[in-house]
Amino acid sequence: MERLRQCIALDSDHAGQDVDAWKAPPGELWTFFDRKGNRVWVRIERVLRVSIQHDPETSEKHGPMMLYRIFYWLQGMARQSGFTEIIFESRATRLIQFVKKLFGVTPVEENYHVYTRPTQTRSN
Repeated sequence: MERLRQCIALDSDHAGQDVDAWKAPPGELWTFFDRKGNRVWVRIERVLRVSIQHDPETSEKHGPMMLYRIFYWLQGMARQSGFTEIIFESRATRLIQFVKKLFGVTPVEENYHVYTRPTQTRSN
């Protein structure tokens, strides 16, 4: 861990980060070596991506309560299952405002993603 601590201190993009946070549960810290002894550290966390589609015939009275209960359940289920984060994917302005207000959802910044299956798209 001492070498990781030194590397983080020397890296302007990571300087000031807590090395203990890199290895703290519920994440995992892995160290990869190549044949020449070079190494790279990788912190892995389980993240849940959620998309929501409601039935347009659902009443405006019941829809918000259903969404509240579903999202509340999702948070608890994700937490109990070891997920560290929920990524809520939406383009629906009213829905985004709703979950921001009730659950503190914030935009994801400085993050990038890749699908685990090469043919996977947003609609799959």
